[in-house]
Amino acid sequence: MIEMKGINKGYLLGEEKLPILKNIDFTVEKGEYVAILGPSGSGKTTLMNILGCMDEMDSGEYFLDGMAIHETGQHALTKVRNEKIGFIFQNYQLIPTYNVMQNIIMPLLMRGMSHQEAQEQCRKTIELLGLEHRINHRPSELSGGQKQRVSIARALVGSPAILLADEPTGALDQSSGRDVLKLFRELNEMGNTIVMITHDLNVAKSARRIVRIVDGRLYENEP
Repeated sequence: MIEMKGINKGYLLGEEKLPILKNIDFTVEKGEYVAILGPSGSGKTTLMNILGCMDEMDSGEYFLDGMAIHETGQHALTKVRNEKIGFIFQNYQLIPTYNVMQNIIMPLLMRGMSHQEAQEQCRKTIELLGLEHRINHRPSELSGGQKQRVSIARALVGSPAILLADEPTGALDQSSGRDVLKLFRELNEMGNTIVMITHDLNVAKSARRIVRIVDGRLYENEP
């Protein structure tokens, strides 16, 4: 599902280039649930941005679901982000003036799906996530755990190749965080491929495989 070979990425700091990712090799098979664990400043956010096709690598190769991302133009990458990747963010990134249904339906309408077909698909996902009783509520009327469920539903509704979660429990209390991680396990058991970025070992342990990123380098085991 994901194959990265020799990924390097740096940013200009004055006249010098500061290396952030250093020769990253990373593979995720279809149906895996992988946590990328690393402290602040380790390069995990930069890696997530490249995985999510939101940033370009300086060198290397990246294949997503058989597609050569490193050879794909920006216009085509917009379609890749909409169709192949479901994003789940720490701060939810919900539209505050939209209700639950309107927030979840957006990716489908952006694909050009008819409103009726999109609504039917949304309702199935909303039922799967247990949000039926909140369908007309706006984000301000939801708890943190409910907001994250809406975020997960929005990511899931278009049947993406991978779910990419960035610190998904970071803004939640312990109980809500456990519920979200339990939901991730259930979604993975249903066949969804999940890659989760986190700084928290206890959160990472909910995944079926952990890789660590330290100083821009990836390790399958303790470095």
